[in-house]
Amino acid sequence: MGYKVAIVGATGNVGREMLNVLAERKFPISELYALASRRSIGTEVSFGDSVIKCRDLETFDFSDIDFCLMSAGSTVSKEWSPRIGAQGAIVIDNSSCWRYDQDVPLVVPEVNGDAVRGFAKKNIIANPNC
Repeated sequence: MGYKVAIVGATGNVGREMLNVLAERKFPISELYALASRRSIGTEVSFGDSVIKCRDLETFDFSDIDFCLMSAGSTVSKEWSPRIGAQGAIVIDNSSCWRYDQDVPLVVPEVNGDAVRGFAKKNIIANPNC
C-alpha cells in the first residue's frame, strides 16, 4: 500500500530536495506527481531511479491525492492550498503563508509533532522552513 503524493514546485531546489528525501527514505508512494507552472510542463525531475515529467498545476485534479507537498512560495500557496485541501488532500506547506493562521498547525515534528492533529480545519499543515 502506498500514498498518492503531489509535489507543487517540483522543479525548484526545495521541490527537488523533497523528491530526493522521499526516495531516500523509501516513503510508501503508489503514485507521484510533479507539478509546476505552465512554463515547466514537461520538465523532467528525478525520483530515485525514475524520471517524472512535470504537469501543470492549473489543470491538475487533486481529488484522489493523499498528500500535497507545497514548495512554490506564499502567493501560490495562498491561492492553491485551500483549494487542494478542500478536495481532500492534506497539504504540507513550506512557505510562510500559513504560519500565523489559527486554523493551521505550525509543526516542527521534533518539538510539537502532536500539533499535527489540528490540520483538519483546512487540511493544511505549516512548517517553519528557515
